[in-house]
Amino acid sequence: MEGKLPERGVGSVSGGAGGDPLEAVKRKVYLASLAISAPSLPLLWLALRDTDPFIHFVLPPMALFCAVVAAALWLDIAPVRLIERVTFAAVSVFAFLHLIHGLSTTSSITELRAAAEVTTFPTLIVLYVIAYLIFDTSDGLRASLLLYGASLVLVLTGAASSGFGNLEGSEISWMAQTYAFMGAVVVLLYATAFAKSQLSRERAVTEAMSHLALTDQLTGVSNRRKLYMDLQREAESAVRYDHPLSVVLLDLDHFKKINDSHGHGRGDEVLREVAKTISSLLRKADHFGRWGGEEFILLAPETTLEKASDLAERLRRAIADIDLDQPDITASFGIAEHTPRDTPESLVKRADEALYNAKAAGRNRVYF
Repeated sequence: MEGKLPERGVGSVSGGAGGDPLEAVKRKVYLASLAISAPSLPLLWLALRDTDPFIHFVLPPMALFCAVVAAALWLDIAPVRLIERVTFAAVSVFAFLHLIHGLSTTSSITELRAAAEVTTFPTLIVLYVIAYLIFDTSDGLRASLLLYGASLVLVLTGAASSGFGNLEGSEISWMAQTYAFMGAVVVLLYATAFAKSQLSRERAVTEAMSHLALTDQLTGVSNRRKLYMDLQREAESAVRYDHPLSVVLLDLDHFKKINDSHGHGRGDEVLREVAKTISSLLRKADHFGRWGGEEFILLAPETTLEKASDLAERLRRAIADIDLDQPDITASFGIAEHTPRDTPESLVKRADEALYNAKAAGRNRVYF
C-alpha cells in the first residue's frame, strides 16, 4: 500500500531461524550430493565384493556412515562445519586403509593398480577438491599436500618392499603418471582457490571503499552524494511511470545550542540517535541520510504529499520522544511532492522552502 510503513523493528531479514544462510545452502548441496552418489555404493559393493575383501567388509559401514551424515544434515542436529570435517576425516581414513590393505595383500604394483584405480585414487582426488570447499585456501593446500604426500610415501614404501629393481617399466610409468596427474590436480585446485580468494578480497575492498564513499561516517546513514544519486534515479522513475515521489527535509531545532551547552560529543550522539530512530521507522524502499550538518533528507517513492505528511508527523513525534536526559530534541520538517516539471534540485528547493517556513512558524512542526 502507498506510504505504508512497517512497525519499529519489523522487516529485518535473517537467514532463517537465527541460522547462517550459507550453512543452509551447504546443507542442501551436501544432501543433494549424497542422494546422487548413494546408489553407487551398493553397485560398487556388488561389483568388487568377491575380488576385494576390503570393500566387502568396509563399504557397508561406510554406507551406514553416509546415512548418518545425511540424517544429521536433514535434521539439522549438528553444525555443517563439524559434519564436513568428520566426513573428510572418515573418507580419508577409508582411502588410506584401502591403500594399506592393497599394499599388504598384493605382490606387485600391477596388482595394486587394479584396486587403487577403482577406489583409492579417485577418492583421493575427490578429497583434494573437498579440502578446498571446507577449508580456507592455505589449509586446503596443507590438507591436500598431506594426503598426496602420505599416499606417495605408502606407494613408494610398497614398491621398495618389492624391490625397485624388480619393477617393470609399465609399473614405474603408472606410478609417475598417477602422481604427476594428482600433483597437477592439487596445484590447479590451489591456483583456482587462490585466484578466487584474491578476487573476493579485491571485491570486498572495492565494496568497502564504495560504502565509505557513500556513507556518512558519523551516523552510518547515506551521505549527500549517495542521496543525490538516489534522488536522480527516483525522479526519473517517477516521471517514467507517473508514480508519486515525495521528499522530506528535516532540520534539528537549536542544534548549535546543543553543541554550545553540552559539547560536540553530545551533539554527535544526538545526530546518531536521530538517524537510528528515523531509520527504524522507514520502509526498505525509502532512502534516508544526512544532507549536511544537522539536516537530514528522506526520499519516499510511491508516496503522495498527504502520506508523506503523515509520515513526517510520525517522525517528528518519534524524535521528540528520544530520551537522552539532556538535551530535549525536536526537529522541523519541510515536504514537497515531485511534479513532472521538477528537477532534483527544484524538488529539494521546494522542500527546503517548506522547512524554512516551519522554522519561521515556531519550529517542531511539519510544513509543505
